[in-house]
Amino acid sequence: MLRRNPSMDLDLIVTALNVQHEVGGNLAEILDTIGQTIRERVRIDGEIRALTSQQRFSARVLILLPIALGGVLYAMNPSYISLLWEHNCGLGMLGFSAMLMVLGYLLIRRIIAVRY
Repeated sequence: MLRRNPSMDLDLIVTALNVQHEVGGNLAEILDTIGQTIRERVRIDGEIRALTSQQRFSARVLILLPIALGGVLYAMNPSYISLLWEHNCGLGMLGFSAMLMVLGYLLIRRIIAVRY
């Protein structure tokens, strides 16, 4: 079952059951302890998501802000901003800025990813 459904929690249960089968002991107590461990892990995951929510929101804002500003500039003065896609240099700048925005988003996501 563990090969078909790889999960850290299921691995913990299978390992505990194998040890209990070999050594013996109180199965109810072992399963109760595993249940507490899994509940604590889920609680900690929720806390981590809550603590990193501001950083995830900031990453989205940093991606959307230049796009929204470009839209506002285009609405106010289309001839001013249209130079970006009318010339090769402007297209290069758009491409480079898009690449940097994606790179920044990926770096922020990697920084706030908590591994345990």
